[in-house]
Amino acid sequence: MHVKHFSLAQTLLVTGMLAGMALAATPSRAQNDPPFGSARLAHVEGNVSIQPNGVDDWGQAYVNMPTGPGDRIFTDPQGRGELQAAQVRAYFSPSADITLINLNYAGVELGVGQGSFNIFSDGFLPGQGFSVQTPNGAVTVATKASFRLDVFPDQQTTIITNYPNAGPLTLNGGGGFYTVLQPGESLQLTGSNPVYAQPVQSSGADDFEHWSDAIESQRLNAISARYVSTEMPGYYELDAAGDWQPQSDYGPIWFPHVNAGWAPYHFGHWVHMPFFGWTWVADEPWGAAPFHYGRWVVVGGRWGWIPGPREGHPVWSPAQVVFAGGVSFGGGGVSVWFPLGPGEAYKPWYPCSPQYINQINITNIHESKVVHVQTNYVTIVNVTNVTNVTYVNRTVGVTAMKQEDFAAGRSTSAVAVKIDPQQLAHIQPAAPAAKPPAQPVILHPVQKPAAAPQQRPVLINSKGMQAVASPNAKPIAVPVKAAPPAPKPIPGHTPIGTATVGNKPVPPAAAPAAAKPAVTAPASKPEPPPTKAPTPATPTAKAPAPSPEKAPTSPAAKAPAPPPAQPAKTPTAPAAKAPAAKPAPTAPEAKPATSEKPPATTKDGKKPANKKEDKKEEEKKPE
Repeated sequence: MHVKHFSLAQTLLVTGMLAGMALAATPSRAQNDPPFGSARLAHVEGNVSIQPNGVDDWGQAYVNMPTGPGDRIFTDPQGRGELQAAQVRAYFSPSADITLINLNYAGVELGVGQGSFNIFSDGFLPGQGFSVQTPNGAVTVATKASFRLDVFPDQQTTIITNYPNAGPLTLNGGGGFYTVLQPGESLQLTGSNPVYAQPVQSSGADDFEHWSDAIESQRLNAISARYVSTEMPGYYELDAAGDWQPQSDYGPIWFPHVNAGWAPYHFGHWVHMPFFGWTWVADEPWGAAPFHYGRWVVVGGRWGWIPGPREGHPVWSPAQVVFAGGVSFGGGGVSVWFPLGPGEAYKPWYPCSPQYINQINITNIHESKVVHVQTNYVTIVNVTNVTNVTYVNRTVGVTAMKQEDFAAGRSTSAVAVKIDPQQLAHIQPAAPAAKPPAQPVILHPVQKPAAAPQQRPVLINSKGMQAVASPNAKPIAVPVKAAPPAPKPIPGHTPIGTATVGNKPVPPAAAPAAAKPAVTAPASKPEPPPTKAPTPATPTAKAPAPSPEKAPTSPAAKAPAPPPAQPAKTPTAPAAKAPAAKPAPTAPEAKPATSEKPPATTKDGKKPANKKEDKKEEEKKPE
């Protein structure tokens, strides 16, 4: 540990320099650096199942469970939870299907196959972004965002609702579909190529939305935000689990509410994750922040957690611990570790660049009265003989277990072994010696399997391509299909505005309302009136027979016999055509306009339109 007293001016100078380094380190990262964040499950309720990438079996999901690219989550009708991935929080409803498709230095990609999702993003650094793939299109975000997705696979429909006071959302789909959804707007997408896009009204909040909003409210109002970066996952969970001491020799320090004999990194287990390798999973529900950021120290007989600087972008680690090499137990292999203390350098056990080593230490060590933040940690972690480092926690926070138990993910507190303290007199940091399993270990078999579809959903990415919800799936062009019909109304989402199909406005004739008038004029009802036509006398009422030949269209056919059935449409047009057809057989009969008389009495004695009343008066004149 490096101990040095600094003046306020020196501290401010160092803080400004480090903040600049933290920002500058991101663009200059090496290609082999791990992602800028991690993913975990939180607020898991009810029956939630998870299918790790690369296996067909399902396991039982639990709080703090780390997730990696390709992990698929499914809930039963009573299950729900939250997937945290870097700066994204995705709350998922009962009967939901969500996959973490990708998590890398470029950003986060999620895939949703069914269910409801409340999604929030705190924004990203330049060059990073976030997208959500659905069966009907993709939502892309580059800034802060808050929106909801409702996916109805049985109706081939997705509704995207952009919440007010949020940033715009970019939507992409098959066939070149593209639009920007402004704050406060909702859009219903149906089909995949072409896409039927119908603006709809936003529905009111339901129980799922109230539940997720309550968690977000805790996050926004957390006292812990005064002492830690709000980019740190789970920071708001510290409020109810411990107490803050704002000032100490180490800066702000947090003391958890724990039982006597408790120690960090002792209650939990290890899992092997992509990029990072061995990763600590805490049993404590509040363990997302204290076991992956900052440092631990014993103050006044109590364990306290020291976060890194509140400013800047904290870098996540699989565990802020030291693995001790050269330790044996009973002649067999043993894994030994303890938490890093104030100012002690973290040595990653996974491939990374010198810039990453500096950044992950700078953003997790707090400048204080007794701790000085170095500008270069690469030299420190690469020195093999580090006997000059005290490692203050090697005598109070050591945990050890057999390597086979370590690799199997067994509970540390249940199978821990005691190590001779003399073996820890001179620590040699080393990578974990346990060999990773050939495939992900399912620690908790599913108690009650959810009815998840066997096949992973096929989704549309941000480039309008189609692929299975998997990290390495090859995207293909979305197959062209027949234009989808007008989407079925979704309760609470009344259609508004102009719909489009394939980016083109839907013609009025194709609108659902245009279909109703055609149905209200059946051809079967107007045909009976010809039987009443002889009653007015003269066979001229039957003369309409030639008129269908002249005008085979439906309006002309209906003009002679059933004009009463179409009075509201065009009562005058048929009357004008009827006289023209009758002068041809006999000119004298065209004058009395006998063909206009039958329509005046074909409605069971009811009064016809005004123009027909005028013609009736003309009929009275010959009498």
